[in-house]
Amino acid sequence: MPLTFYAVPMSTYCAKVRIILQLKSVDFVEQLPSGGSYRADAYRKLVAAGSVPAIQFGAFVLHDSDAISEYLEDCYPEPAMRAADLQQRAYHRSIARYHDTRLEPALRTLFSYVGGPPQGKADVSLSALQDCLTRLDKLVDPAPYLWADRLCLADCAYPTTLFMIEDIFSALGSNIELPAKVRAWQAALYGNIVIRQVVDDNRVAVAAWLESKERSR
Repeated sequence: MPLTFYAVPMSTYCAKVRIILQLKSVDFVEQLPSGGSYRADAYRKLVAAGSVPAIQFGAFVLHDSDAISEYLEDCYPEPAMRAADLQQRAYHRSIARYHDTRLEPALRTLFSYVGGPPQGKADVSLSALQDCLTRLDKLVDPAPYLWADRLCLADCAYPTTLFMIEDIFSALGSNIELPAKVRAWQAALYGNIVIRQVVDDNRVAVAAWLESKERSR
C-alpha cells in the first residue's frame, strides 16, 4: 500500500519531503489536502495541526516536515541521509532548523509585498533576508553538499527556498547575490536530477502565484 503525501505545489516544506520521498524511492501518492486547502475542516479532521506537508499510512498520520523526514529515514534507511556521527548529525539538524526558523520565515515576510505596496516598503524585510543568507554562508561549508558528497536530510530543505528567494526578489524589482558558498551549494543541489525536477515544478507554481498577484494589483 503506498503512503499518502498531502502537499501543495508552492510550499518549500512540502518540496523538502517530496525530494526525500523520491530520493529514497518510496512508493507514495501525492494529494492536495482534503477539501482543497490545509485550512479546510475536512483536512483538519485528518490532520489536526492543519498544516502541510503530512503523510498517512493506514491509520498513522504525521505532520511537520522535520518529523516526517526523520520518520522516513528510520523507515527507509537507504540511501542513508543521516550521519552516524552524533556531532555531525546534530550539526545537520541545526542547519535544517535554521531554514525553518530563520530563512523561510524571513522569506515569507516578503509575500505580502508582491503585487502590493511600492518596493521601497519592503526594504527592511529584504535586508533582513539578505542578513539571513549572510549568516547561512558562515554556518555551512558544502563539499559539495553538507555531508561531503552525500545528500543529507538538511540539504533537502534548501533548494526550492533559495530559488524562491531569487524569484521573489526579482518580482519586487530587487536583485540579490547569493553568498559564494550558498551559491555553489545551490548549484550542486540543482545538479541532482531529482532535486532539479522538484525545483523546476516548484518554480512553475511560484511563477503562477506571482502572476496571479500581479493581476490582482
